[in-house]
Amino acid sequence: MMEHLKKILPLAAAAWILAVQARADGGEFVRAIKDNSAFWSRLGWAYNPPRLDENGKTVMLVQDDSPERRFHRDFKNAGVKIHSTILFSGWAAPGKYDYSATDETLEKLFGGAGADILYIPRIKLDPPPAWCAENPRDTAVYYPGNLSEGEIAELACTPAHDWSGMEWPKGYNAYGNPRDRVDDRPNVRGLIGLQSFSSEKWLRDAGEALRRLIRRIEGGKYAKNVIAYHIAYGQTGETAFWRAWEKNDYRFGDYGINNLRAFYDWGIKKYGSREALAKAWKQPEISRGNVKLPTPMRRELHWNSHAEFFRASEEDRICIDYEKFCGEINVRAIDYFSKIVKEESGKAAGAFYGYYLNVPRAAYSGHLEFDALLKSPNVDFLAAPKGYRNYGPASAGSVQTPPMSINRKKIFISEIDPPTHLVKWSPAKNMEGTRTVLRREFASAMQSGSGFWWMDLGGGWYDSPEIMGEIGEIEKAAAKIRARKAEPVAEVLIVSDPESFYYSKPHWMLHQDLLKDSIIQIRKAGAPVDHYRLADLKDLDLSRYRAVAFMNCARIADSDWEEISKRLRPDATLIWHHAPAVWGEKYDPARSVKITGFKLAERPASKAETIRFSGAAAKPLKKDFAATTAEFFPPHPNPEKPYPTFSADPSNGAEVLAKYSDGSAAFAKIKRGERTCYFVSIPIFKAETYRKIFDAAGVRAPAPAGCAVYADSRFTAFFPSRDAEAKLSGKAAQKDLFSGEKYAGGRTVNLKAGRALILAPEK
Repeated sequence: MMEHLKKILPLAAAAWILAVQARADGGEFVRAIKDNSAFWSRLGWAYNPPRLDENGKTVMLVQDDSPERRFHRDFKNAGVKIHSTILFSGWAAPGKYDYSATDETLEKLFGGAGADILYIPRIKLDPPPAWCAENPRDTAVYYPGNLSEGEIAELACTPAHDWSGMEWPKGYNAYGNPRDRVDDRPNVRGLIGLQSFSSEKWLRDAGEALRRLIRRIEGGKYAKNVIAYHIAYGQTGETAFWRAWEKNDYRFGDYGINNLRAFYDWGIKKYGSREALAKAWKQPEISRGNVKLPTPMRRELHWNSHAEFFRASEEDRICIDYEKFCGEINVRAIDYFSKIVKEESGKAAGAFYGYYLNVPRAAYSGHLEFDALLKSPNVDFLAAPKGYRNYGPASAGSVQTPPMSINRKKIFISEIDPPTHLVKWSPAKNMEGTRTVLRREFASAMQSGSGFWWMDLGGGWYDSPEIMGEIGEIEKAAAKIRARKAEPVAEVLIVSDPESFYYSKPHWMLHQDLLKDSIIQIRKAGAPVDHYRLADLKDLDLSRYRAVAFMNCARIADSDWEEISKRLRPDATLIWHHAPAVWGEKYDPARSVKITGFKLAERPASKAETIRFSGAAAKPLKKDFAATTAEFFPPHPNPEKPYPTFSADPSNGAEVLAKYSDGSAAFAKIKRGERTCYFVSIPIFKAETYRKIFDAAGVRAPAPAGCAVYADSRFTAFFPSRDAEAKLSGKAAQKDLFSGEKYAGGRTVNLKAGRALILAPEK
């Protein structure tokens, strides 16, 4: 295997090969994943969950995948050595295995791309639907639940059986490609789902299917080509709980029989006894067979005060506990399957995970327990697609999880999946737009130290000589950048906190304003930006960051802040958003002053707000809470109740920079020793406001506001939303990574809206 790696991976230098050969944990494949990009196609895409046709053959979603074979060859010729597809597990029905579709996919892949490629199969481990009929206790049940084993078994394999975790009136599909199977089964209004993630029976049965498949591969002729296994299950294979992404439908779960028993066992372990658990969950008659999971309304829909929104009451403890339980059993499943990969192959293993920047219901999704996964000896990589908002050529791009945080201990693989201009609904309308978007995603991966794969989700998104030429140029640029040692240069830090999701109810509009749009505006302020989780700050070097933007950090423990504060620069500028530190051991907005310097006051809800800045020049900002939003994925057109807001009390010396219409402070500033702190109540500020804050903090910004910048010591990448000029800093000459044009140090360069400019210092 190592000789095979040496031959085909240009970055696998002799010293590195010797080093990884000496490792005892089988991790010699991990570096190859990080330092070489991959290509993923729809080749071999089987129907999920596994399904047999009338002739007993595995149903395939993609009916004609002959173009995919050519796509793999095209990417190999462009310099991409690692390839990936869905590979059917062989688990065709309960107790039945059929590898004909599996073997056919392998033959097609290597027949098309060549026998010298490396391969990462994505293996979906959801059970065949009939498994639920045989295992009703281990089946996911949606609200209102209270179904008997017999009733669950009767619902299995009927139209009331949800097979995907999403409302798909046209059934299972992949972006409507004409080469795809037209599903004969609408997936709507299901009452039960597939497996409960807590199910021991599912782990055993799916684990057995995984073992059988790995043994078949490792004993076959392509064993030397496989360097990793990508574990997949749950909603769209992305390790998310069933119906976790559906905003306007509260029939989510899991009210299944064994899931409730597993939750009881989890509670006993946490609280120590049945009596303590009964007190904590306010259920005096609780037993293993009598657990009452809160309704979806209690869990997230109904609230009439700040305290209810932030889960302040003792009755909300079970809601917080249940979501922690979801996170822990999801991590257990990922770790369990990854351990099987290690036991059977010794190769790398990973999964999709950590979508909290894009999914408001991330807690129920099971996507918040990072530290447990990052400590696992069995998990080598985590992956996620881009963020599905503002990803066009003139935007800054976005992510679903902080890659830098993951890369501290594992490898993050960025899925580069924006549609090109070959797709009708793509925001890239021509080749120049496609070029900009692809280069931005590449630059983002380079700055964060991530691996990446090119994702052809629609089947033909890259099917153009011009686009493939661009892919080849990006691959060459990636090799140049990876060959140099990276030193970080960003002086702006974004901090988000997955843990805080447990302490408030999901709100789609707040999530969009705070963790999607505001982060994009910060990135468009003209300076490079790093992004870490709050938990990282306790052992991360923070001395470089002149400005730190705390986004959704509603819960900050006093002890954690004591550690973090002393690591921050004495003169750092801190920007606190929405509801900072209102939770410690309990909900208490008054405690925020100890951490942020601002005395926060709850404000009454309003259908619309206007924020007016001090000074006649600044335009007011308006927030219409009744407005609908319609994002690409998932669509949610119905308005929500306005999210709760706070104001800053100026009585302790805070300077009011902008006011609500009632005169209370919406934007404020305070000095705490050498530090300057800002409070942003409604997170709807534009890049220009953040730029003024950064300038006052002494942040070195190589571009004007309106331009996203990705950079480290090896490169600087500009992505302007409008025509502008930037002055290169320093005396060293720089070269355009793609055109080769040279720029003298200190030179002014023209930036054209929607076009990328990526410069690297000359050696």
